[in-house]
Amino acid sequence: MRIIYFGSDAFGIPSLEKLKEKYNLLCVITAPDKPAGRGMKLSCTAVKNWAQENHIPVYQPEDISDRNFIQTLKTFSPELIVVISYGKILSEEIIKTPSLISINVHPSLLPKYRGPAPMEWALINGETETGISVITIKSKVDTGDIIKQQKFPIYSTDDIFLLRERLSKNAPDILIESIEDIRRGIQPQPQHGTPSYARRLKKEDGLIRWNQTALEIHNLIRGVKEWPGAYTYLDGKYIKIHRASPIQEESNKEPGEIIKFDKCYIYVACGNGVLKIEELQIEGKKRMSASEFLNGYPVKKGNKFSEKRCL
Repeated sequence: MRIIYFGSDAFGIPSLEKLKEKYNLLCVITAPDKPAGRGMKLSCTAVKNWAQENHIPVYQPEDISDRNFIQTLKTFSPELIVVISYGKILSEEIIKTPSLISINVHPSLLPKYRGPAPMEWALINGETETGISVITIKSKVDTGDIIKQQKFPIYSTDDIFLLRERLSKNAPDILIESIEDIRRGIQPQPQHGTPSYARRLKKEDGLIRWNQTALEIHNLIRGVKEWPGAYTYLDGKYIKIHRASPIQEESNKEPGEIIKFDKCYIYVACGNGVLKIEELQIEGKKRMSASEFLNGYPVKKGNKFSEKRCL
């Protein structure tokens, strides 16, 4: 099987490894290098790094509708295009380039959580299961027919890093099974169910709203842990909460109010329940345990976390 791969995120690396092992991986297409970090040095994608290490031709078109780029793709005479976390919408001409089909690996149980941030929103919304869907590619994003789909649990201890790693490791086997189904002529089936859209996260999505339940805030922290991070304000200072646990404990205090603390944790009243803060970070400082924070910051019972930077 002659395959061209489109992808940029490290999520797809285990699948790339498997494709190289089992088939003829012709080339990879990934995002252009971009300035990153304080020095704004050019940084390349994880997929480009992998391709160079494995001596696979790599292309980084600024414009994937460019005629010369499309003609280059056609010279490879691919049978299959595989797309995993590429970040751009393929044109109809590219979709139809392979002699067999173009397929996409998506980390949700489609049609639920179509879009660029399915794992993050599944965590934020407190889902207890998600999955991998391998679908045909259509011009409308994530609407293709399902070739294969497999469910996986979301554990209460999962955050975006743990969930992404687990799905990334399981995706290759599902992808290979899907490719073999295609070779056998098994027909994909239309998506069934109510669609939902998992839009890209915004900075303001990380703001903790203390009138929510402790469980909802805990889920937010899990889902936005990579970016933008769950944040709040204390005495006018920007605070990120990296790790916390919900406690089903009644409190008559106002949401956001620190009701108690001990050597290891800070307990904060929520709209319902109490959030036990375990790890946090004050602006300009490294992340630290709650005990380290308490040793260096004059927290008092009754202090209140806020949604606004007000002194």
